Amino acid sequence: MRASTKGYILCFLGVFCWSFSEIIVWLLKPRVGVTGSGVGSISLSFYRFFFGGIFLLILMVIQKDLTGFVELIKKDLKLMLLSSVIGLGISNMIYFLGIQAYGTEAHVGAALYTSYTLFIGIYSIFILNERTNIPLKIIGFIIGFFGILILLTNFNFAIIMQPDKITGNILLVLAGAIWGLYSVLGKKIFRRNPGIKNVDVKFTIWSFFLSCIPIAITLPFSGEVPDFLQHDTTEWGLIAFLAIVSTGIGLYIFFIGVKSIDVSHGISFSLLKPVIAAFFAFVLLTRPIPDAMWVSVPLVSVAVLLINRKPKEKQREISSLRPNGE
Repeated sequence: MRASTKGYILCFLGVFCWSFSEIIVWLLKPRVGVTGSGVGSISLSFYRFFFGGIFLLILMVIQKDLTGFVELIKKDLKLMLLSSVIGLGISNMIYFLGIQAYGTEAHVGAALYTSYTLFIGIYSIFILNERTNIPLKIIGFIIGFFGILILLTNFNFAIIMQPDKITGNILLVLAGAIWGLYSVLGKKIFRRNPGIKNVDVKFTIWSFFLSCIPIAITLPFSGEVPDFLQHDTTEWGLIAFLAIVSTGIGLYIFFIGVKSIDVSHGISFSLLKPVIAAFFAFVLLTRPIPDAMWVSVPLVSVAVLLINRKPKEKQREISSLRPNGE
């Protein structure tokens, strides 16, 4: 199997793992008027990154591969802090702030937050010099983002501009813009440390733990401390699944994938995330599939194809290098 093909498959599987997140967060949502029910958003953010990091660290211990951990943080401390503390930790809190404090509807917030795909495409051009097929990438990201808005607003675009929700909506786009730095700077760190074995896993472990810093600082002011460890078996099971599968394994697989393809190509599969999440909601939560999905799915599919299409010049160049024009 070609490295690029394997990269695409792994990136899709990573996004597939992420797609469980909304379902789990919905299942863990505190119930109104029921003290101690569910899991608060700040606590859940801490759990997902801390336990996700522990899981990946255990994998490295089992493989007896701890070399390069200290070297990685020493060599790229500034990039690690920028991508992890800000790009992962703070962006996650801004996302929850927009949803909880400013009343943005969760489904609208998910659509706006997915704007990170657009920002990653832009960042990749300037930070990673990924300049192939730029016009089609831009068109693809715009079409895909529009398809997501159709799905998650069900054609009711007016709810995005409601005066009482505009601040929250702006915060969600800002969170998406900041999170976009995480994936791009992650690949930049990979490139700077080619000699470190499993650098992608080690970066992910460091980033998970570092992202807990701003979350832990915020936690005492969230009102969630009294119930921080007061969860039943079902809730802990869902927390573990979110941390290990959706977060740990999901990001691990994704970063392995983007080692062999452009980040903008890999992240394009995130446009499928709301579609996959809607399907999971239908199967697991028996929630109806919106009519808008029949319009959204073709748009998002076209967007992914456009973003990942190779330019004709590159295809001809590849053909010319093959023996006998094969």
